[in-house]
Parts: sequence; C-alpha cells; structure tokens
Amino acid sequence: MLFMDIMTWDPKDDMEVNKRYMEWKYPKGYNVIADWSDLSSCRAFVVYELESAEAYMAATFPWRDIMNCETIPVMETQKAVEFGSKMM
Repeated sequence: MLFMDIMTWDPKDDMEVNKRYMEWKYPKGYNVIADWSDLSSCRAFVVYELESAEAYMAATFPWRDIMNCETIPVMETQKAVEFGSKMM
C-alpha cells in the first residue's frame, strides 16, 4: 500500500532539519518512491510503500522532536476511480 507523508517544521529549525536530512538513511522496509521539498515553505512530501509498522516507526520516530508528520494512504487516481466504480 502507498502512503504520502507531509512533514512540516518551524522555520527556526530549518538548519537542523537540513543537517539531519543530509545524514539520513531511510530504514529497511520503508521504500521511498519519490520525495519533494516545498520551495516556498518548511514542508516536504514523501511517497512510499511500507513493509511493516516497525519500518514506519523507525522512519518517523527520530523526527518527532522537530517535525509534524501527517500520513495519508494514497492510490493513483485512475486505480482509485476504477476501484470506486466496482464498489458502487
């Protein structure tokens, strides 16, 4: 299943976030498909697949002191429309 995280942080923490990110390695089981940075604010987006809840915890726990993370289950729009049509 695919997920998207929207991560936000306070501008005062921008340098610390950048420093940590440069040293960051995603944990095993947290398979990144794509990630983006919002060029206009302190926000980043990551789309990924998970192998386990433990992988999710390993990826998010180290950032809890400095970031807010909103996790959203996602699906490609065409697949969602097709699936929704079958459900109706």
